[in-house]
Amino acid sequence: MNIQSGMLNGRKVWTLDNDALTLGMTQGGGHIASLTLNHGPAVNPFWVPVWKTVEPWRYRAADAKRYDSKLLATICGHNLCLGWFGEPSEEEAKAGMPCHGEAPVSRWALRKKSVTARKASLTCGCELPVAQMAFERTLSTSKGSLVIGVKEKIRNLSKRDLPYTMCQHVTVGPPFLEKGVTVFDMPATKGHTFPGAFGDPQRLRPDTAFTWPKGPGRRGRKVDMRTIAAKDKVSSDFSTQLMDPAREDAWFAAVNPKLGVLLAYVWKRSDYPWIGNWEENYGRKGKPWAGKSLTRGMEFANTPFPIGLRNAVTMGTFQGEPTYGWLPARGTVTFEYSIVMMAVPDTVKGVRNIEPDPKGFVFDMIA
Repeated sequence: MNIQSGMLNGRKVWTLDNDALTLGMTQGGGHIASLTLNHGPAVNPFWVPVWKTVEPWRYRAADAKRYDSKLLATICGHNLCLGWFGEPSEEEAKAGMPCHGEAPVSRWALRKKSVTARKASLTCGCELPVAQMAFERTLSTSKGSLVIGVKEKIRNLSKRDLPYTMCQHVTVGPPFLEKGVTVFDMPATKGHTFPGAFGDPQRLRPDTAFTWPKGPGRRGRKVDMRTIAAKDKVSSDFSTQLMDPAREDAWFAAVNPKLGVLLAYVWKRSDYPWIGNWEENYGRKGKPWAGKSLTRGMEFANTPFPIGLRNAVTMGTFQGEPTYGWLPARGTVTFEYSIVMMAVPDTVKGVRNIEPDPKGFVFDMIA
């Protein structure tokens, strides 16, 4: 059991090791950049960009020629979108506001850490001066556990109520993500593709309702959205999936049976009613993508689409749920979720259900 500072892919990170799992989180942007089994397949499921990322405090305006934006210069793995999810408004962009808010491009500070023979916890956070918020994340775990507990607090620094959108932008990548092999499951009901052009080309028809997991193909065919098919050579898509309103807990699971690794997240459905499914299948040709990236985002959020705060507030509701939240004046809101990683046999082809249990979680596997 230990917590220490170190380097990962040229970035400063804090690492938390509970003797079963080792998690790495960047000090720049607070991205959960890696998660590996200490005794099992040595696979990090999280997305590592094909370009070299930099610390946000080292980013300069001239770097836009290489990265296009500060966010893309620093992003990796599980990225927090807070204040707004998606692009800023035209006026906000002119004022210098980035995509997905300030948190993923801020320098995070260590607040507290604790390590005993049986438990470990790490608390870090950042301030968001434009959004007028303070954010704090605590990672906690027990010795030998396959579960990392996450508790996050958002504090309103202003004297007025603040509307906000928030997304846990969990993104996986190769080698864990393999087309036609890695499968994704969730307790979703209604689905809806992005209300406009998202990528070029798209494998999904824009602005169309569907029922998970059969998505509306752009040529009229049904698309199995549990995986990205090997035959789909190039595409770039986004869809939102409403988590089953009858459930108290929501979840998603990703399994690569060839590598024998499962990654899952579990959260309160009332906190994040939707999962945004982002598929980047070598479709983006601009910098820094250059048509070389395969990623899939499982982005659980309090808003259905990455359309910025103004548009989310204007939308108001979608699929029977509010599309943004309120942070009371000088108030604090708290969210909790869990990250699970485990080795699985190659006979496991997905996850049918995940239920909380006093000892952790019970998985109903698809064999």
